[in-house]
Amino acid sequence: MFKPNVRITSHLMKLFEGIASAAALIKAARLQESLKVPLEKDAFARSVHSSTWIEGNLLSLAQVRAMSEGQDVLVEQKQKSEVANCLAAMRWVLKNKNKRVMERDLLVVHARMIRGLLPAARSGRYRNVQNYVIDARNKVIFTPPAPAKVAGRMKDLFKWLKDDDQHTIVRSAVFHHEFLTIHPFVDGNGRVARAISQWLLWEKGADPLVTLGLDDFFAQNRARYYDMIQQTRDMDDDYTHWVEYVAEGLMSSMETVQGRIKEGSLRLARVTLTPKQEELLALLRKYRVLGAAQICQSMNINRARVNQLIAPLVRGGIVHKEGAARAVRYQLSVK
Repeated sequence: MFKPNVRITSHLMKLFEGIASAAALIKAARLQESLKVPLEKDAFARSVHSSTWIEGNLLSLAQVRAMSEGQDVLVEQKQKSEVANCLAAMRWVLKNKNKRVMERDLLVVHARMIRGLLPAARSGRYRNVQNYVIDARNKVIFTPPAPAKVAGRMKDLFKWLKDDDQHTIVRSAVFHHEFLTIHPFVDGNGRVARAISQWLLWEKGADPLVTLGLDDFFAQNRARYYDMIQQTRDMDDDYTHWVEYVAEGLMSSMETVQGRIKEGSLRLARVTLTPKQEELLALLRKYRVLGAAQICQSMNINRARVNQLIAPLVRGGIVHKEGAARAVRYQLSVK
């Protein structure tokens, strides 16, 4: 049975309190759609860039942003596939973020994350070969459990996750580390670990806007990220310092979001959206995708007025338009 050792230190308690306070302040800000949409879009692209960069992907943030918006980039195919897969996997996770994470979901995320990069027999399936964690000098620094033990270790980990008495950040951080220790797949373990640990925060109500920055925190000092993972193993799996490290990352992410909100508010002070445009954006957030006829009916306006309201939002990248004429569909340009 998996029973991680986590001591709730005074430092950890202060971090928990600080994170809760920052999250409450951000929620209380009641961001207008015109500010929230670009912030979410940016946080999503940054998260995918950071998670893939940690694993050695060479695409720039600008290239990842372009791909997230459906644009093509001229780079080596494997590099592009890694980013495209991560974008698709994270979109799927976000779509299901309010559901409880199950073991079968983990396999789906891995299959999406590694699509075309591994043979089908190894996609979304636990490994049946021994793998190793190596450093930059190609030296083995950790040997994960034997293949025969992987399925049992993963079942124990998911059984532990059912304990809802654990603090949300503890559940997410411990899962992240134990998953990397088991290293259940032939490839893609780091990206999947970070995706699922985010999902564990979201299933308990955390706002993706303020947690997606966690991967940025890990990427800012990749050496420290790997050192903290190995340090926990060296300390006989005392997870305390690792959980503190993850909590520090969440606190940093929230402070960054607060700064971006202030910057965005200053920029928007020079751009005035009409009440009708704000109403339209709220409808798109509620219903995700709407046709022009549905907008006409919901807002009691004609098609000409819809076009007048939505054209500046499409030009500004806040709303995404698909199709043409009567088949046109609109949705927020988020993730």
